[in-house]
Amino acid sequence: MKLNFRQSFQPKPFLDLFALGRRPPITFPSSDAVIVPYGYEGTVTFGHGTNQGPRGLITASYQVETFDDELLDDTQNQIKIWTTPQPPIPKNPEAACRQLRNIVNEIISLKKCPVVIGGEHTISYGMAQSLNANYKDVSVLVFDAHMDLGDRYSKRDFTHAAWLKYSLKLPNIKCATLVGIRNFNKIEYEYWQAHKNKVNVFLARDKKQWSIKKIVDSLSENIFLSFDIDAFDSSVMPATGTPEPGGLYWDEVLPIIKAVALKKNIVGMDLVELAPIRGFQAPDFLAAKLLMKMILYKFRASQLVGK
Repeated sequence: MKLNFRQSFQPKPFLDLFALGRRPPITFPSSDAVIVPYGYEGTVTFGHGTNQGPRGLITASYQVETFDDELLDDTQNQIKIWTTPQPPIPKNPEAACRQLRNIVNEIISLKKCPVVIGGEHTISYGMAQSLNANYKDVSVLVFDAHMDLGDRYSKRDFTHAAWLKYSLKLPNIKCATLVGIRNFNKIEYEYWQAHKNKVNVFLARDKKQWSIKKIVDSLSENIFLSFDIDAFDSSVMPATGTPEPGGLYWDEVLPIIKAVALKKNIVGMDLVELAPIRGFQAPDFLAAKLLMKMILYKFRASQLVGK
């Protein structure tokens, strides 16, 4: 097994409780998907706590029932998921992204699907760098309340509020489709209007008129799925740095991800911006179950048609 970096903490595996006593145990060589906890937080300007996101999500995952209501089987009977330790993370955002890029490169070289748990959204640039180096014709499917195309608050440009603008400069990242957007600044609006050939936006206020087919058709073959947990409405997801009203709900999100997984090739995914609230487990549990569903759809969407 590679990925032998020093660790800042070693979580039990994602979904581990229901894997207790499993024979044979899931190992890195036998895995399909590799979870990378990466709790980087260094550029946020409002709510904090995303550095605890991986710990909160993985701990909550021990209570997620892995017998899936669509699959009608235990998820881990069909998909082998392995979890790395979290490495010590640099404070500098560019350095953190380079480190994550190298980790994801190694996972891809070993023919596993990389799944990163953040941490703030800045880290998605590290995933984008790796996918850019390993695939051609990549689209970014982003569930988010914000466009992340320009930061006007922190007095610096490369932040969690601008990672997507940097990702779209990479030669093999061809376009981005943003789902759930409901808060953006003038810088981002002007970027969107000037790059409509590369940036497709599905505003949350228009969700009753959305066509899942249009969302799918806006994407190229290879997909980087990046899910900012603040895409959900703040009433169901307060545990994030910038909770926004007017957002998405569980039953609106899952059909989109399933349809994309059915028609496209998801080559990497992350779930970011969870900031756990002490003593309030519901948001952590939602994030953990969502991640299980994202992985399930990546590998088994074709089995779930009509369900």
